[in-house]
Amino acid sequence: MIVTRKSELEGTARDASGPGWTSLRLLVKSDGMGFSMTDTQVMPSEVLSLQYKHHIEACYCIGGTGRVTELDTGAVHEIGPGVLYAPNEHERHQVEALGPEPLHFICVFSPALQGDEVHGPDGSYASS
Repeated sequence: MIVTRKSELEGTARDASGPGWTSLRLLVKSDGMGFSMTDTQVMPSEVLSLQYKHHIEACYCIGGTGRVTELDTGAVHEIGPGVLYAPNEHERHQVEALGPEPLHFICVFSPALQGDEVHGPDGSYASS
Protein backbone atom coordinates (compact mmCIF):
# COMPACT_ATOMS: atom_id res chain seq x y z
CA MET A 1 0.00 0.00 0.00
CA ILE A 2 1.18 3.48 -0.83
CA VAL A 3 0.52 6.19 1.74
CA THR A 4 1.75 9.64 0.76
CA ARG A 5 1.73 12.81 2.80
CA LYS A 6 1.81 16.10 0.96
CA SER A 7 4.11 17.56 3.62
CA GLU A 8 6.72 14.85 2.93
CA LEU A 9 6.81 15.61 -0.82
CA GLU A 10 7.07 19.39 -0.63
CA GLY A 11 10.56 20.59 -1.52
CA THR A 12 11.56 17.26 -3.15
CA ALA A 13 12.03 16.40 -6.84
CA ARG A 14 8.28 15.68 -6.93
CA ASP A 15 7.53 19.35 -6.17
CA ALA A 16 7.63 20.71 -9.74
CA SER A 17 6.89 24.25 -10.85
CA GLY A 18 7.18 26.56 -13.81
CA PRO A 19 6.04 30.02 -14.85
CA GLY A 20 2.56 30.43 -13.36
CA TRP A 21 2.06 26.93 -11.93
CA THR A 22 3.04 24.44 -9.26
CA SER A 23 2.48 20.69 -9.31
CA LEU A 24 3.12 18.35 -6.42
CA ARG A 25 3.40 14.84 -7.86
CA LEU A 26 1.54 12.61 -5.39
CA LEU A 27 1.90 9.42 -7.46
CA VAL A 28 4.53 8.94 -10.19
CA LYS A 29 5.68 6.23 -12.58
CA SER A 30 8.05 4.64 -10.05
CA ASP A 31 5.07 4.01 -7.75
CA GLY A 32 3.91 1.38 -10.26
CA MET A 33 0.25 2.37 -10.46
CA GLY A 34 0.19 2.97 -14.23
CA PHE A 35 -0.99 6.56 -13.80
CA SER A 36 0.15 9.60 -11.87
CA MET A 37 -1.76 11.99 -9.64
CA THR A 38 -0.85 15.61 -9.00
CA ASP A 39 -1.92 18.45 -6.73
CA THR A 40 -1.64 21.34 -9.20
CA GLN A 41 -2.20 25.06 -8.93
CA VAL A 42 -2.38 27.74 -11.62
CA MET A 43 -1.50 31.06 -10.04
CA PRO A 44 -3.94 34.02 -10.10
CA SER A 45 -4.13 35.89 -13.43
CA GLU A 46 -1.93 33.29 -15.20
CA VAL A 47 -2.79 31.78 -18.57
CA LEU A 48 -1.14 28.48 -19.52
CA SER A 49 -1.13 27.19 -23.10
CA LEU A 50 -1.00 23.39 -22.98
CA GLN A 51 -1.24 20.33 -25.17
CA TYR A 52 -0.42 16.92 -23.78
CA LYS A 53 0.70 15.08 -26.91
CA HIS A 54 1.95 12.00 -25.05
CA HIS A 55 -0.46 11.84 -22.10
CA ILE A 56 -4.14 11.81 -21.32
CA GLU A 57 -5.05 14.07 -18.41
CA ALA A 58 -8.12 14.60 -16.24
CA CYS A 59 -8.27 17.67 -13.97
CA TYR A 60 -10.75 17.98 -11.10
CA CYS A 61 -11.05 21.48 -9.68
CA ILE A 62 -11.04 21.74 -5.88
CA GLY A 63 -10.57 25.51 -5.55
CA GLY A 64 -10.49 28.82 -7.36
CA THR A 65 -12.22 29.96 -10.52
CA GLY A 66 -11.11 30.04 -14.11
CA ARG A 67 -11.75 28.88 -17.60
CA VAL A 68 -10.42 26.41 -20.12
CA THR A 69 -10.44 27.40 -23.79
CA GLU A 70 -10.11 24.81 -26.55
CA LEU A 71 -7.73 26.57 -28.92
CA ASP A 72 -8.77 24.78 -32.11
CA THR A 73 -12.53 25.31 -31.68
CA GLY A 74 -12.71 28.38 -29.44
CA ALA A 75 -15.03 26.56 -27.02
CA VAL A 76 -14.81 28.08 -23.53
CA HIS A 77 -15.56 26.16 -20.33
CA GLU A 78 -15.99 27.85 -16.96
CA ILE A 79 -14.07 26.07 -14.21
CA GLY A 80 -14.68 26.08 -10.46
CA PRO A 81 -14.83 23.64 -7.55
CA GLY A 82 -16.57 20.42 -8.54
CA VAL A 83 -15.81 20.73 -12.28
CA LEU A 84 -13.66 18.21 -14.15
CA TYR A 85 -12.10 18.75 -17.56
CA ALA A 86 -10.21 16.14 -19.57
CA PRO A 87 -8.55 16.86 -22.94
CA ASN A 88 -9.13 13.27 -24.04
CA GLU A 89 -8.09 13.87 -27.65
CA HIS A 90 -4.90 15.78 -26.83
CA GLU A 91 -6.62 19.10 -27.51
CA ARG A 92 -4.56 22.28 -27.46
CA HIS A 93 -6.02 24.36 -24.65
CA GLN A 94 -5.48 27.32 -22.38
CA VAL A 95 -6.10 27.29 -18.65
CA GLU A 96 -6.73 30.69 -17.10
CA ALA A 97 -6.99 31.43 -13.37
CA LEU A 98 -9.50 34.27 -12.94
CA GLY A 99 -9.97 34.75 -9.22
CA PRO A 100 -7.78 36.19 -6.50
CA GLU A 101 -6.69 32.71 -5.40
CA PRO A 102 -4.99 29.96 -7.44
CA LEU A 103 -7.02 27.63 -9.62
CA HIS A 104 -6.47 24.35 -7.75
CA PHE A 105 -6.74 20.88 -9.33
CA ILE A 106 -6.19 17.24 -8.58
CA CYS A 107 -4.97 15.80 -11.89
CA VAL A 108 -4.48 12.27 -13.18
CA PHE A 109 -2.10 11.48 -16.06
CA SER A 110 -1.75 8.35 -18.15
CA PRO A 111 0.84 7.16 -18.84
CA ALA A 112 2.30 8.09 -15.49
CA LEU A 113 4.68 11.03 -15.17
CA GLN A 114 8.25 10.46 -14.01
CA GLY A 115 7.63 13.22 -11.46
CA ASP A 116 10.02 16.03 -12.37
CA GLU A 117 8.60 17.07 -15.77
CA VAL A 118 8.04 20.67 -16.74
CA HIS A 119 6.19 21.89 -19.84
CA GLY A 120 8.16 22.18 -23.05
CA PRO A 121 7.82 25.15 -25.44
CA ASP A 122 4.73 23.55 -27.01
CA GLY A 123 3.00 23.13 -23.64
CA SER A 124 3.48 19.36 -23.45
CA TYR A 125 5.52 16.94 -21.36
CA ALA A 126 8.01 14.62 -23.03
CA SER A 127 6.88 11.02 -23.48
CA SER A 128 7.56 8.87 -20.40
